[in-house]
Amino acid sequence: MDTASERVNTSRESNPALGLSLPGLAQRRVLAVVPALLVFLIGALAFDRARDLVADVREVNRSHAVIETSDALLTRAVDAETGQRAYLLTGEEVFLDPYRGARPDIEAYLKMLRHLTRDDPAQAVRLNTITGLVAARFALLDTGIALRRSGDVAAVANKERLLVGKRVMDQLRFAVADLHTHERGLLDEREDAEQRSVRNASILIGVALVLALLISALVNLTFSRAVEDRDAANAGLRQVNEDLERQSEQLETQAVEMEAQAAELEATAEDLRSTNEELNTAGRTAEAARDAAENARLQLEQVLENLPDSASVFDSEWRWTFINPAAKRILETLGIDGNRVKGKVLWDVIPQLKGTKFETETLRAAQENRVVEYEEYLPDLDAWMENTVVPASGLLMTFTRDITRRKREQEGAELLAEASRVLASTLDFEKTLEAVARLAVGDFADWCAVDLVQPGGGIRQAVVSHVDQAKIKWAKELNKRYPPDYAGPTGVGHVIRTGQPELYSEISDEMLVAGAKDEHHLEIMRELQIKSALVVPMIARGETLGALTLISTRKGRRYGEADLALAMEVATRAAIAIDNAQLYRSALAASEAKSTFLATMSHELRTPLNAIIGYQSLLKEGIDGSLNESQLAQLSRIRAGADHLLGLIDEILTYSRVEADKEIVRLEDERLRPIVEEAVAMVKPLADAKGLALRVDVPDSTLKTDGGKLRQILLNLLSNAVKFTDRGEISLRARLNGDAAEFFIADTGIGIAEENLQRIFDPFWQVEQSSTRRAGGTGLGLSVSRSLARLLGGDITAESKLGEGSRFTVTLPAHRG
Repeated sequence: MDTASERVNTSRESNPALGLSLPGLAQRRVLAVVPALLVFLIGALAFDRARDLVADVREVNRSHAVIETSDALLTRAVDAETGQRAYLLTGEEVFLDPYRGARPDIEAYLKMLRHLTRDDPAQAVRLNTITGLVAARFALLDTGIALRRSGDVAAVANKERLLVGKRVMDQLRFAVADLHTHERGLLDEREDAEQRSVRNASILIGVALVLALLISALVNLTFSRAVEDRDAANAGLRQVNEDLERQSEQLETQAVEMEAQAAELEATAEDLRSTNEELNTAGRTAEAARDAAENARLQLEQVLENLPDSASVFDSEWRWTFINPAAKRILETLGIDGNRVKGKVLWDVIPQLKGTKFETETLRAAQENRVVEYEEYLPDLDAWMENTVVPASGLLMTFTRDITRRKREQEGAELLAEASRVLASTLDFEKTLEAVARLAVGDFADWCAVDLVQPGGGIRQAVVSHVDQAKIKWAKELNKRYPPDYAGPTGVGHVIRTGQPELYSEISDEMLVAGAKDEHHLEIMRELQIKSALVVPMIARGETLGALTLISTRKGRRYGEADLALAMEVATRAAIAIDNAQLYRSALAASEAKSTFLATMSHELRTPLNAIIGYQSLLKEGIDGSLNESQLAQLSRIRAGADHLLGLIDEILTYSRVEADKEIVRLEDERLRPIVEEAVAMVKPLADAKGLALRVDVPDSTLKTDGGKLRQILLNLLSNAVKFTDRGEISLRARLNGDAAEFFIADTGIGIAEENLQRIFDPFWQVEQSSTRRAGGTGLGLSVSRSLARLLGGDITAESKLGEGSRFTVTLPAHRG
């Protein structure tokens, strides 16, 4: 106290007017102002940190909202796709409820995302991409629904359309994931900024408190020393004390403000807790979405359960996760309990599938991640299957449809078409029998035999067929050693007698024992491994011509009613072909007999006719005396009649030789003009007698041809022209046209009706068919002429109009010499 009094007194002595030294007053003022400044500065910094913290929390909340909203958008898009797929599978409108509800939700989510990302240009670009993909995906979904409603199931299942939808959905997932990635990066940055703001605010407040305490301690220490130094407190010291009291009040105010800031921090923490609650709500929403997806999966399994086709679902390790009743029934045919395969590996349950087309195609579908469809024949089941393999999100679905009936009908139609083609291609009896037997061997049967009824009523095995020629020879030897019992109560003989087919769907060993003639015969039949057989009658024009036997030795192949109907149709067509071949053979025999008769008759007629012509010549020359005019005229008529008859006989002989394919062609270098002139000279007297003009225009060229046959062709055509022309003219014109020689014979006669232009070349057919026709002849002239022209490598065509005349064109190879 004494020291303080001394200091005060010293101050008073140095400055009596103030009663206080200037340095001490300035020091106290500084000590009073510094805390106030520190309080103001700390408050300003605390307010700024709190504002930054609130802004950071708001940005964190915005990032969470973007992520949650985009997740909800993608979930609703998946819901829409799931609903549409269920509708495509079932056609039930109720499955479209998720699809219909998803569209407005997605639009709302897109609007919210645009608001949340309005300050982020990069996210706005990504959001525009998502908007376009959502529109494209809904357009594809709408198209699929429209196709399903129109009943176009094939277009719905079009793999190209499905792949486009998958690509769009994958792009949508990628775009949302890209949005997530960017937003999570922002979220991490904003959460770090939030943590830094909280940490900095805490540090700042702590430092401010420490500084305030230190300053308060310093001020208190200073004033304590001043009080101790200056016992006699003066007005200035009290003022200092009052300042200190005011500073203390300010510190208390600061403490209150800091409590308010602490309350604000608590509010911020509450906001964070609310954010966590919202996150929990989002989690519950996601769980609800998963439940909805599970319900959709259960509904899909219900649809698959009710499918008539076989359906199985495998995971990535080829373990069964689902199998429907139709697939279980197929497994039962293989001796496998379909109720116990779930969780088991496919290749372990059915090892025989290794190396098959099923393995190849399913692995290809899984590797290429695309739908694969193919057909496959299963010998053990004797069945055709149409398989569809569909990969989907780590799973593989297989759908199998039994198309055996369709394939059998298709094979039957192809067999009948081939039968019609083959059987119609020949009229040779032996070739027809071989064709009948070969037709059935292949997909339809392994063995085929044809047994025919003989003219005496007996039955013989005409032909047997197998893909292996060695087995055919062996079968014929077996038939000789063990001839069939055609008189038995069943089999080929019974079918031929009754006209009724026999179907043996399953050939049992008991049936083999009953049909065997001895132990060796039984052993041979067992070695054949006959599984099923058909015996059908071959009936044509109401008569049973024989029987067709079909045998299958393939495992699993069993004949049924559909096979019986197909075999009956094949047998009917074969019977018609065999009957036609027999009729054709009979017709050939009759034609041969006719040709022989015509040749014999012509030869026998020609001998006395030559004698008549010879004696007429002798009488005309006066061997037995001179003849008067009347006698000579009668001899001329005799000669004309004999020549006419000789011409008819030559026509018949030529026709019989051509028909019997015995006419010989002798090609030589011939001049055209002499051949034409000879033919014209022979008909000119007849033309002159009828007052007809005969015009000829022939080049003096040389051809390599049969001159006699060409002369006969022209003579026949000119004779016909004279015969049916009463007035006008007849012309014969020839020309060389490239590699062909053409002859044109035209007349102005009665003409030929259009409907008869082709018939005029038929043997024995004449333009005038009545018995009182004015022109005679056999009706063979034009037929023989065309046959000779074709024999020379050419042809004859006719043009005519009734009442206006006719024109015949002979075309022959030039063969120029």
